[in-house]
Amino acid sequence: MANARYFYLILSMERRTALKSLAISIWGIMLLPGCGTGLEENALPEVKLLPLNALQKANLQSLVDTLIPKTDTLGAVELEVHGFVDRILANCHELEVQNKFIQGLSKLESKSQMMFKTSYNALEKPERELVLIGLDNAELEADKEFFDLAKELTVLGYTTSEYFLTNFTNYQMVPGGYDGCVAVPNTPFKI
Repeated sequence: MANARYFYLILSMERRTALKSLAISIWGIMLLPGCGTGLEENALPEVKLLPLNALQKANLQSLVDTLIPKTDTLGAVELEVHGFVDRILANCHELEVQNKFIQGLSKLESKSQMMFKTSYNALEKPERELVLIGLDNAELEADKEFFDLAKELTVLGYTTSEYFLTNFTNYQMVPGGYDGCVAVPNTPFKI
C-alpha cells in the first residue's frame, strides 16, 4: 500500500511538471511569431530624402540660416532644420510639390547668380536677404509658393525642436500634475 501511494506521488509530480512544460511551450509557440517581425530588414520604413545635389543642399542650409539666424539663441542651422525640411518634403509631400521645391532652389541659385554673380550659399547675410526679398516680391506664383513653403517648414522645424520647446515655451512632459491636498481659498463650503 505504501508503494502504491509513493508511486501515485511520483506520477502526480511528473504530471505537474509535464503540464507546466506544456503551458510554457504553448506560450512560447504563440509568442515567437510576434518576436520575428523585429528581425526583418524592412521592419521600419526607410527615411527618404529629396534628390538634391551638393549645391542645392548648401543653398537650402543657407536659406534656413537666413530665415532664422543664430543670435544669442541657436539658429535654424544649429538645430539642423534644413534636414527637417528635406525629410518632411520627401516623406510627407506629393511628388509635384517636391519637384516645385527643387525647381525653387534652382531659381534661388539663378537669381543669386544674376544679382551678385556668385552662388547663394557664398553670399553674405544682407545679400541673401535681398535675394529672398526678390523671391517674395516675384511676379511668378511658383516663386512665391516656393518661398512660402520654405518659410513655413523652417518655422515649423524650429518651433517643434526640443531646444525651442524646452527653453521658450512652458513645456511639460505631463502637464497638470496631480496635487491631492490643496487648500481651496474663499469657498463657502467646508471641504
